[in-house]
Amino acid sequence: MALQAGGPRYIGIDLGTTYSAMAWLDAHGTPVTITNSEDETTTPSVVLFEPTGECVVGREAKRAALVVPDLVADYVKRDMGEAQYHKRINFRFYSPPSISALILKKLKQDAERRIGPVAGAVITVPAYFDEKCRRATAAAGEIAGLRVIDILNEPTAAALAYAFRDFVSNGGRPDDVIGRAIATTAPHIAVVYDLGGGTFDVTILRIAGDDLTVLATDGDAKLGGREWDECIVNWACRLFKKKYRSDPRKDPHSFQHLVLAAEEAKKDLSRLPRTRLMVTHAGQTLPLELTREEFEKMTAPLLERTRQRVAMVIHEAGLIWSQVHEVLAVGGSSRMPMVLAMLQDVTGKAPNCSLPPGEAVAHGAAIHAAIKAVDLWQNHSNGRVRPTARPIAQTPMPQMAPDPIEPSNVEEPPAQDPFADIQGGDENHTANGAMHHPDDWDDDSLAQEPEPDEAARDALLQAVLSDETIDLQISGDPTAHFDPAVRKTLRRVKKTDVNAHSLGVIVTRALGGRGKSILIPRNSPLPASATKVYGTMKDRQPEVVIRILEGESMYVDECTMLGTCRITDLPADLPKGSPVEVTFTLDGSGRLHVRAIETTSGTSVTTTIQCDSGISPEKIERAREAVEHISVV
Repeated sequence: MALQAGGPRYIGIDLGTTYSAMAWLDAHGTPVTITNSEDETTTPSVVLFEPTGECVVGREAKRAALVVPDLVADYVKRDMGEAQYHKRINFRFYSPPSISALILKKLKQDAERRIGPVAGAVITVPAYFDEKCRRATAAAGEIAGLRVIDILNEPTAAALAYAFRDFVSNGGRPDDVIGRAIATTAPHIAVVYDLGGGTFDVTILRIAGDDLTVLATDGDAKLGGREWDECIVNWACRLFKKKYRSDPRKDPHSFQHLVLAAEEAKKDLSRLPRTRLMVTHAGQTLPLELTREEFEKMTAPLLERTRQRVAMVIHEAGLIWSQVHEVLAVGGSSRMPMVLAMLQDVTGKAPNCSLPPGEAVAHGAAIHAAIKAVDLWQNHSNGRVRPTARPIAQTPMPQMAPDPIEPSNVEEPPAQDPFADIQGGDENHTANGAMHHPDDWDDDSLAQEPEPDEAARDALLQAVLSDETIDLQISGDPTAHFDPAVRKTLRRVKKTDVNAHSLGVIVTRALGGRGKSILIPRNSPLPASATKVYGTMKDRQPEVVIRILEGESMYVDECTMLGTCRITDLPADLPKGSPVEVTFTLDGSGRLHVRAIETTSGTSVTTTIQCDSGISPEKIERAREAVEHISVV
């Protein structure tokens, strides 16, 4: 692919658990996969930390896991949102955004070799990723030197890619971006079943005219092809132990060899009725044969988990299967015969598998990147007002109920604070919502004094979460390299997503105990707005603190604390139960804006919970500089 002339490039990146891919829209508006430096369409999401300070990303890093597993990081996506990656690399802990940034740097380098400088990117995430995970993903992109113009749900990206492909295959012109979506007159309901290497998503979408709307979504961060591999590994280890009384899982090298053998066996069983694999450990070997029937039986509980998620999302969307027009199978693991048979059985429709599973999400992300860049450019150039939020709930000014729900009182001494015992809540957050500083979990007793190259690499440990906002201003016309028809089409496309998790506040009830009051339920169309009225907790209360939560559990310690806002300097004579009006506004990009007002005095406070860059400006600059000095190949 030769370098292309024209305006700034905006690409789509599918940052996968096991493999990553990237794409862009060419001059005719067609999504095109950008191959890596090895001329492959996907790149293993694996990083090898060489003792020299160099980092190897991709195929060679995956092979190195067989030889030096302690120097290799994989399945990093499963730890996104956590303070640290789950294992030490060369005696040190790294944050997941730090490791992901190295993967993204490799992708960016490869893309720029193919299409020229990359001005910005849309990075996809599972639809059920919470705010913390989305922040971490955005942070990884910023550290890698990418301008992250949006974080997009993977099923939505896949639906965009399928819509375009269907239109072209039916004789449409490829310069009509999201062609099918624009050409379709009647609503078209699609189910996107996305079973990847490490995560699972299912999403219901309506495509009507130039409008694509997400109706409901759900998923599982700990369910993917890896779990199918583990079933094979555990089966093989049981047989090995039975014969040799030794467990290959106890040795990192034996285990890694078996994991790769299990992955290959799983792929073989998608096209063959049986396969063979060899278990080698402690100088002993055991040849094994595995049939597809045995494999499907041992993994049936995993498949059932996906079946249940599909049924639940259909129910939440208020649909029955006769109303669904198409089932789109996305992700490499969705190609297993057992998965396709289950989908056919449940839905009554043959799954659509016509797009390469490793490229569909990246293609949709590229389409969205072009649309988003054009939208940002138009807003920047014309000062266009963004769409207003849809009201979710409006609570009128109340006659205070006998049992009011009350925001917490920050005046209480710490020992009596009703929220002091929240596990995973405030003790893990500073006032601005930041997580632990890396020093809190870096074990100096196991760490040696770093060499200069290591010192630069270790600066990535500063990639922790805070409330810094991504500046979404862009420079240069992103439509410069498109044909005129493509530019016109890009300005017409509309997309409506939903929030994957409920949003609410911590409350103290009149009869005692704390709980969660939901303002914006999960699967609400974006943008959305909701208002509820609560009451102060006692007479002459000087302050009110609003603690903002994300999650489905009614137990506050099982939800994610997004941040707090305070109303201070309340009137000295304010009686107990004085109304406090709280408004949540969730914009189309998933940013949460919070406004609280004590209506008697008119005292108010506002805050914004951003899908932000994940770190402070100073730390992100240090981390970016560190990445720039790390050789990534």
